[in-house]
Amino acid sequence: MSLISSLLKLLFFHIPRSLFQIAGIVRIVRRGRRAFRKALKREGLPEDVVDVLVEEFFVEVDWKELIFRKERD
Repeated sequence: MSLISSLLKLLFFHIPRSLFQIAGIVRIVRRGRRAFRKALKREGLPEDVVDVLVEEFFVEVDWKELIFRKERD
């Protein structure tokens, strides 16, 4: 019975919580990128310059490495 309750707890509590946390992190990163792009446009920079700056200064996160490294710790 303990094994079944542990599996159900994992399935209904821990996995969804982890997925919502990952989705929240992704959402925050994307929101920051959009805000940075919008601020550059507001300053009157041309579109091609904005594209280059956003790609140059945006921190690219390796989500798979981040997620699987966290599981191993």
